[in-house]
Amino acid sequence: MDEPVYNLPPPLLSAYRHGCWVVRTSNPALLPVELTEQDFERLIAVQLLSLEADSEAFNAWAPGLLIELVMSDPANEYPLLYRHTNLLDNHPVRVIIPVQPGFIKAVKVAVSLDFAVRLDVKQPDAALIEELVAALEFYLHQPTVAQPIEFFHGVLLGFYHDDPIPLWAIQEEDPQYLRYIADDGAESCYGRLAGNDDCNALRVAEADLQRWIDQVLATATDCRRCEFLRSCGGYFKWPQQNYNCAEVRRLFGKIRAAAVELRRDLEMVSELN
Repeated sequence: MDEPVYNLPPPLLSAYRHGCWVVRTSNPALLPVELTEQDFERLIAVQLLSLEADSEAFNAWAPGLLIELVMSDPANEYPLLYRHTNLLDNHPVRVIIPVQPGFIKAVKVAVSLDFAVRLDVKQPDAALIEELVAALEFYLHQPTVAQPIEFFHGVLLGFYHDDPIPLWAIQEEDPQYLRYIADDGAESCYGRLAGNDDCNALRVAEADLQRWIDQVLATATDCRRCEFLRSCGGYFKWPQQNYNCAEVRRLFGKIRAAAVELRRDLEMVSELN
């Protein structure tokens, strides 16, 4: 990725005629009217912020464009996912699911409908870690799972190829490229880094992701000696740098073990052939 990606609402598109766009809206009917064919050159995804909205206007519009369904209350909103299955006729669809109590219900429904998933995870407590472990087991061992569940998928591939990708990149929060434009036009880093002064300084300096990770780890001594540093990149140390990552490391350990087992199984199949 060489250009910045701006997450912004339709009224502000005219102010950002550079880079790429992720356009967010709660009103699907207006977006096909507001965007021109020239805009498609910059448009890489649309986020639907309300699952209550009728997404029919997106069905045959801009085929191949990624549509993201953004959940806010997954434990109660998951039945609404059924409303949007027709999008799959012309679009890849991904559901962004916040890791909140009961989120696994939404994960299972989304995957059963053939939607990809990205988990919006912050600094989970012990109960949410157990639910994350259950979601991981579902992803790894449920034979009907045919779509990626991030961040599990990206971390698994990193371990499998011995080429880890920091969670900042997997979760699409790389401060070097991702920018969030608020409805009032205020610009900041994306996700958990919104409003962070160090992140904004990084953008000005055009530094790379590794420099940001180094800054994150400057005061996180437990990160520097963590065996999963290359995969995490200090991701779980924000916003509270005193967060205890012991249970998160257990989760990473399970993903690494699954990658080792997968590699071994594929090598055995290769030898048999």
